[in-house]
Amino acid sequence: MPSSSSAPDPPSGFRGAFFSDPPHREAAATVSGPIHLVPTAVAVPADAEDVAVLTSWAGREGISLVPRGGGTGMPGGNVGWGVAVDLSALGRLHLPDGEETLEASPGVTGAAVERAARAAGLFFPPLPSSADRCTVGGMVANNAAGARTFRYGAVRPWVEALDVVLADGTLARLERGRPGVPFSALRDELLGMSGMSHLAWPKVRKNSSGYALDAFLPAGDPVALMVGSEGTLGIVTGARLRLASEPETRALAAFPMRELDALDFIAAEGRRIGASAYEFFGQRFLDIAGLRSSPPVAELVGSAPALALVEVDGGPEAVAERLDALTALAGGLGVPLKVGRTQPEMDRLWHIRHSASPVIAARTDQGQVSMQFIEDSVVPDGCLSRYLLGLDAILGYEETDAVVFGHAGDGNVHVNALVDVGRADWRERVGRILDRTVELVASLGGTLSGEHGDGRIRAPFHERIFGLDAARAFRAVKTRLDPSGTLNPGVVVPGVGHDPLLGLTPRRRSR
Repeated sequence: MPSSSSAPDPPSGFRGAFFSDPPHREAAATVSGPIHLVPTAVAVPADAEDVAVLTSWAGREGISLVPRGGGTGMPGGNVGWGVAVDLSALGRLHLPDGEETLEASPGVTGAAVERAARAAGLFFPPLPSSADRCTVGGMVANNAAGARTFRYGAVRPWVEALDVVLADGTLARLERGRPGVPFSALRDELLGMSGMSHLAWPKVRKNSSGYALDAFLPAGDPVALMVGSEGTLGIVTGARLRLASEPETRALAAFPMRELDALDFIAAEGRRIGASAYEFFGQRFLDIAGLRSSPPVAELVGSAPALALVEVDGGPEAVAERLDALTALAGGLGVPLKVGRTQPEMDRLWHIRHSASPVIAARTDQGQVSMQFIEDSVVPDGCLSRYLLGLDAILGYEETDAVVFGHAGDGNVHVNALVDVGRADWRERVGRILDRTVELVASLGGTLSGEHGDGRIRAPFHERIFGLDAARAFRAVKTRLDPSGTLNPGVVVPGVGHDPLLGLTPRRRSR
């Protein structure tokens, strides 16, 4: 429910901008995903102290706060009622000479982080594909990831420290390995709950669903818990990010797959040789993007049900050895191989990732709207082909088309369902597809988010994915760290009677 039916006045002492006019509120209701919820006001803090003033005031007044960055989130974790907190004005970035860590405010874009890193001969390995728009705050909030997560992992292990404003308005610096209050007390409480000693955590390569109890409980690491908490436990005002040395060289190989079973086989081989990325593009992606008849991979694709991109990096000898292994792999599969060795050649191959968007958008003229309501599931190693076959059966039964692609190395699949909104029962179809996909993911031991978070769409399904004990623990975390429910209510931990598709709105926009 909305926390207030009318726009509040800004708090005393707040120095940033505060808007309650319809255009600003509407802009804060719109994100990359399909959920559209209009806030009562929009606050743009000037600095971390402003965030603390805003948070203390919201707690006293019973007003909810919804932190947001670049608006690239999909499942509704960055929209909601109450006051939207636009952190874009917090844009400080500093990379000290000779160091491999970078300090950044939440409004800094991923692209700005990468530019600063590369100027120093470094890079930020988990950088998402939306780097031009996504922000540091959003990447931390969602435990974001990108193509190179296959080798380097998601954002969480690359965050060394966080500046946050806690739910009571306290400014805190969270350091790795230093629990402090209230995190040590939270850990003790969780360990005393029944079922915590035998939590069956999903055995997936990356996860942005629920709270990261598997990373938090061993030592009470507050950074591990805060990363991926989607602004529900604290508002990030700064982050110290670890960087990596830029590899001497990279190469990118593209080859088709004649059978979906090859997806899992290639993933295993990619892990064996130390590949840095392994992406796949499904049949409808290839069809809709016109890749079967256009360069740079037309001669490769043919009628194949999927296309693979595998990147390798390292020293020249290591890259040459890894390319030899990929050449042998393609030969064993009986498929051709195309290798990009120069930056322009690799850029042309990576551009495949973005080539379907304008075509997907054009489908709206036919009444089909791209909706990302099941777009981020991740399944364990060896289960990707089974997930895709099951997903295809679900979509086929509901007569719904979809563009499917993603991070095959991590078992993480992005699904752009093309919903025919001209049908009177389209919402019911969406609900059934979501429910059956949750059932499928749970049966395979996966989770509903590999990099984009639960938001509002996935929050109600934790018990089915993680089990009752974990769902109870998630609620205990929220209750202890945000007892008044000020921060992003309904995200990660659902409210009573939570409708996962509340705010679902067909819009002529695609990811």
